Amino acid sequence: MTNRFLRSASAAALLSACFAFAPLSAQQTEQPGTETPDSGSMEPSPVTENPSTPEEQAAREAANSRQLELSNAQLQQNAANQAEYEARRSSYENQMRLYENTQESRARAEAEYAQVKQLYDAIHAQWEADVAACTAGNRKRCAQTPPAMPQ
Repeated sequence: MTNRFLRSASAAALLSACFAFAPLSAQQTEQPGTETPDSGSMEPSPVTENPSTPEEQAAREAANSRQLELSNAQLQQNAANQAEYEARRSSYENQMRLYENTQESRARAEAEYAQVKQLYDAIHAQWEADVAACTAGNRKRCAQTPPAMPQ
């Protein structure tokens, strides 16, 4: 099983190597050093030998102008989209900061409430114990009645 895998892998590697060098050998039809040097002449190109007609030139310029307009419109739309994205992202970030601040404020308020409730529960338990002791006859723990106000 391993030998079959190795054989197929080697065959694939050999084929890929052959195909990788095939374009190079096809491009080297001339012997190195026999290339014709650039003479530097200004031979006319096919465009200058067969110039376009005024109608073709006008059509090309109109197409180029239309393409420029479309390109500029796309750039403006992209800028508007980017600005809208930035505005929405800023709004979202502000809302998230507000939410986080609200959550922090709520956590602080709940912690403060828990402390106040704990203190209240302790005071209330002490009061109930005092009432029970007073009812049981321990007059020291009864609430002091304020003196009567003179009339």
